[in-house]
Amino acid sequence: MKLPMGHTLISLAAAAVLSVSGCAPKTPPGGAAQPPAPGGEAQPAPGANAPAPGATTPAPVAPAPPEAQLTHIHGLGYSADGSRLLVPAHDGFRIYADGKWQQPDVPAHDYMGFNATDDGFYSSGHPAPGSGIANPVGLVKSTDGGKTLIKLRFEGEADFHVLGVGYTNHAIYLLNPRTTPVLRQGMHYSLDSGKTWKQCATKEIETEPLQIAVHPTKANVVAVGTERGVFLSTDHGELFERIGDGKPNMAVAFSPAGDTLLFGLQSLSAYDLSSKQVRAVTSPAIGSKDAIAYVAVNPVRKDEIAVATLARDVNLTRDGGKTWTQIAQQGQGR
Repeated sequence: MKLPMGHTLISLAAAAVLSVSGCAPKTPPGGAAQPPAPGGEAQPAPGANAPAPGATTPAPVAPAPPEAQLTHIHGLGYSADGSRLLVPAHDGFRIYADGKWQQPDVPAHDYMGFNATDDGFYSSGHPAPGSGIANPVGLVKSTDGGKTLIKLRFEGEADFHVLGVGYTNHAIYLLNPRTTPVLRQGMHYSLDSGKTWKQCATKEIETEPLQIAVHPTKANVVAVGTERGVFLSTDHGELFERIGDGKPNMAVAFSPAGDTLLFGLQSLSAYDLSSKQVRAVTSPAIGSKDAIAYVAVNPVRKDEIAVATLARDVNLTRDGGKTWTQIAQQGQGR
């Protein structure tokens, strides 16, 4: 049986997100990853940025300077003052601010499961060469823009690609891919910076989460994107309820106020937590073989939304989706 396009895309995304053997080259929509180029980075497969039927074929993208190259995209988030868009890009951060890309002078860790918060960010992943940090880094936090990492737990033990942290409450939810001395395989949460953990029952979810979003102020409210749609829990992940139409979905993110959940695969939708209604959000053009991987909302300007795709396009709106500007194409900043 031939799978619908949405299921094909999300299956490829799942293989990439749930891979635990380090930061393996991701298989982009459209086919297998190409052999690594000099320097070791995998190239997107042919057709990864294919336009929708009837659209113009995009011209080849000229290489950007190093500070604007996004070899991978492992998350998306804003600084607390809303002035900088943070993109963990396999070899450290790239930052978009004042209309241009920058590469901060901080250790180039390979961040996975990146989550921006009101006092910095939380992440997992792998350390920069020569940093002296065990691999994998486990669960870490930074409050100085990545200059230093605060080791919370699991250093040298686990790498969490699926990780969500509440923007203000700092409640941590994660998907543990394999049993460790502390955590069984499955979804868990901690309300004390990783000191103690409880396993989520995840009732009514029929497949593993691809992404986790935690409500910014209510630690009991958590959403997940899966191959079978978006699910929302109000009891710390014990029981989930599907929202929306059940189509495959990866990207999920709460608004800074916590009143709305954004999600989508090839276009964005917004779920109002009060009315429990879903509305469409005018979205950037997404290639027919591409999909939304991450979405982030500016904590200061609620109408500013950033979207990153599996093919490493990044789009930005400052008017709630009425107009969009592409600030990176195929991993090359613009």
